[in-house]
Amino acid sequence: MGAVSKKEKLYYLKRALFHPFDGFYEIRFRNKGSVGIAAILLVLYGILQCISYQYTGFIVNEKPLHEMDSISIFISSITILLLLVVSNWTVTTLFNGKGKLKDIFIVVCYSLIPLIVVESIYTFASNFIIEEEAMILSAIRWLGIAWMVFLILGGLCVIHEYSFGLNLVTLVITAVAAVILVFLGVLFFTLMERMISFFSSVLEEFMRRM
Repeated sequence: MGAVSKKEKLYYLKRALFHPFDGFYEIRFRNKGSVGIAAILLVLYGILQCISYQYTGFIVNEKPLHEMDSISIFISSITILLLLVVSNWTVTTLFNGKGKLKDIFIVVCYSLIPLIVVESIYTFASNFIIEEEAMILSAIRWLGIAWMVFLILGGLCVIHEYSFGLNLVTLVITAVAAVILVFLGVLFFTLMERMISFFSSVLEEFMRRM
């Protein structure tokens, strides 16, 4: 099979948005996807979360702006998605899923496009609306979220060759696995912090006695 051009990969990105079952089939089984494009979308999503946090109109923005930390928002946004990818790969491996880690990453990141578009519109438009119009803007936002969820569900069904029911089961287990991974990560870093603190105290005491 010949190399797939960037133009063709962009075409199948568009196709995945409007025909997810056909589009993700081509991406999975005919190598029409791009990890690079997926990574760019992931970074754009993280940047958008920082922009949205600060620049969403005051009528609908209830976030404490004085506590804003752009780096933390960016890292936490992309970490949650990467955790979803790794957790789903771990779970579906046990359930004979056909999708590779790369395929899951592409599906999740490609599915972010509706949310990126709608969130951008929401952030911009929220600065020009009155309170009575906030409900309409919120409905548009939820439409984008629903579209994203539909793409993820359809894409994962295709790449893993799952039925819809089995796909939902693995997603529930994926959520549980993600929580476990977070717990283990927090536990690991807490133990490391305590070990470093202990050895620092020992070294400080040793230097004092010397």
